[in-house]
Amino acid sequence: MDFDIATKLVFGAISSLGTMALIFYNMGQARKMKAELLEKFEEAINRESKHSTTELFRLIHGLRMNYSDVAELVKHDGCSKIIYALKKTPGIVSFKNGTFQYTNVGRNKVFRYIDCWFTHFSIFVFGGLLLVSLAVMGMSEGAFSVAGFLLVIFSSVMLAVQIRQRAYDQMIESLVSPEHNN
Repeated sequence: MDFDIATKLVFGAISSLGTMALIFYNMGQARKMKAELLEKFEEAINRESKHSTTELFRLIHGLRMNYSDVAELVKHDGCSKIIYALKKTPGIVSFKNGTFQYTNVGRNKVFRYIDCWFTHFSIFVFGGLLLVSLAVMGMSEGAFSVAGFLLVIFSSVMLAVQIRQRAYDQMIESLVSPEHNN
């Protein structure tokens, strides 16, 4: 192997490792900063400082809410799930006057029915595609086997995403109407 190629490979590996180390360091610093913000947020809640509480809540979670709603939200047992839902689907759910509820769009039965139907249909389609691609991969040779393998990967990922979305929708439904918990 040529000396120039070897040095380029070594320096490339070193710079890659340095980049990864820097990324992990920055992620650790971000966690540390968030922990400090959470401590200040707890202090602001205890002092009942409206402006500090709402601004710190916005900095930590990226959500703008009234002080009374923030104070009620942090007292709620499922506050972390509610915050996650508010961040993931801001136009479908909201937290107002101490209650977690669907917005006008989310309250629409037709919208929720179509969304639920589409999720179930997607699970069925990608599950079927996974079975077909497994058969193609197992019974064929060469390029068809490789295509079957790629289709297995694609359908597995899409099936996992749809199943995760279904679990998320069930979590939202249980938070909005706790009497329907399974």
